Amino acid sequence: MEDVLLLDAAERYMKGSMNQQEKLFFEELRKNNPELDQMVVEQTFFLNEVEQYGDLKAFKHSLHEVDTKLAEEGIIRKSDLRFGGKVVYIWKKYKRTVMVAASIAGIVSMLTVALASVYNNSKSNNDLTKLSREIDRLKADNINTNKKLDDVKRPKAPNAPFISGGTGFLIDAKGYMITNAHVLKGKTIVATNQKGEQFLAKICMKDENRDIAILKIDDKDFKPFTSLPYSINKLVNLAEPIYTLGYPKDEIVYGEGYLSSETGYKSDTLTYQIAIAADHGNSGGPVLNKKGDVIGILTDKSEGGAVFAVKSLYIFNAVENLKKDPAHANLKLAGKNSINNLDRVGQVKKVNDCVFLIKSYE
Repeated sequence: MEDVLLLDAAERYMKGSMNQQEKLFFEELRKNNPELDQMVVEQTFFLNEVEQYGDLKAFKHSLHEVDTKLAEEGIIRKSDLRFGGKVVYIWKKYKRTVMVAASIAGIVSMLTVALASVYNNSKSNNDLTKLSREIDRLKADNINTNKKLDDVKRPKAPNAPFISGGTGFLIDAKGYMITNAHVLKGKTIVATNQKGEQFLAKICMKDENRDIAILKIDDKDFKPFTSLPYSINKLVNLAEPIYTLGYPKDEIVYGEGYLSSETGYKSDTLTYQIAIAADHGNSGGPVLNKKGDVIGILTDKSEGGAVFAVKSLYIFNAVENLKKDPAHANLKLAGKNSINNLDRVGQVKKVNDCVFLIKSYE
């Protein structure tokens, strides 16, 4: 809109000649456009001054008419007029007073506008300060409320002590996990991640002979991953460096070692023997090679202290068997490694999110 049109609109607004719809639209423009609002203020001041000037001219004209009428009626004589001519004596007599009054009126108008502006700015600043404080308070309340809601909506472990537990890790981004069968002795399964978030899980399959079980996180609060950082690899080499992550206590623990034998206890071909420190809670945790590929599931240690891991081959077998059930046909085993080029610390940071503390309750 051009300035002339804006001035015309401002004048119509001040005269009250706008309809209700135009008035509401123009007021909304003033709120959102400081320049337009300032234009309206200046135009109001200008029109007030013009109106005052018009009143002054009318006053002068009235004085002249009175003077002429009094002279015609012989009440006064032209000689009585101190300054002669057409300038009225009364106007000359009170001109200074009138001009001072007009000046004062103009000054008062300007001061009113200035004070209103200062007040409005001050009021705006105060309002903004109050609004900022209120927003900060609401944010704090929102954070506290969200924390309370999180505490409420997260599934809580039963009050009774868990009867078995260990570690599990994701094999599918949608929430499928694998662990040892001996970890799951109860009916209620709770999986807890490193952030302390708890999720209910259900048992999809359990193979006692191979000591493998597949779980599915069955909880509306669980957010599926876009992808998993590791893949499942069947190829291993004797003496290859390995590491594992697990929950021998209520926080994740890292351990490292090497593959010491391609067979397990008493030459069992189901498992590997690995040289690594492990405790009871590590059962079901991932065993990874230096590239970050999962090569097995840490399963147990013998009375002599040797530690074993179920070979990754049996992860593939378990998944293929489970997918025969239509309910799990969409299970997609992790097949791409995105942490191969990271150092060990970087790998562990990525893998940590996929490893869960598993607790089993009656």
